[in-house]
Amino acid sequence: MEMTKTSGKTTGKSKSLTVFLFTGVAGVLITLCFFWLNRGYGEVSPLTYQYSKALYSACLNRSTSHLDQVEQLLSKADAESLPTKERQWIDDIIVEARDGDWQSAAKKARRMMEDQVRY
Repeated sequence: MEMTKTSGKTTGKSKSLTVFLFTGVAGVLITLCFFWLNRGYGEVSPLTYQYSKALYSACLNRSTSHLDQVEQLLSKADAESLPTKERQWIDDIIVEARDGDWQSAAKKARRMMEDQVRY
């Protein structure tokens, strides 16, 4: 039975179309958010790749002394040898490991290395 528009009320077809459009837009937004959040690091410099390997090893071994060595090497690196955003990513991984979240830090370091294979 088809509903008609009477006295400002929405018809059944109109409600169905609204729900369909809302669901479609929501689906597209969720998909875009998924890809945005899972985009990874992209291509990084060879030096950053070396740091990510060292960090991955330190995190797997839960070695604070290994983290100390990586930080010492970072402090010796000049600002031009490591792009700012890459330096920030490395620093974030170190902080996460120092906070005791070794597994998450290892995942991030590994993701950085894996992304080099993709790009």
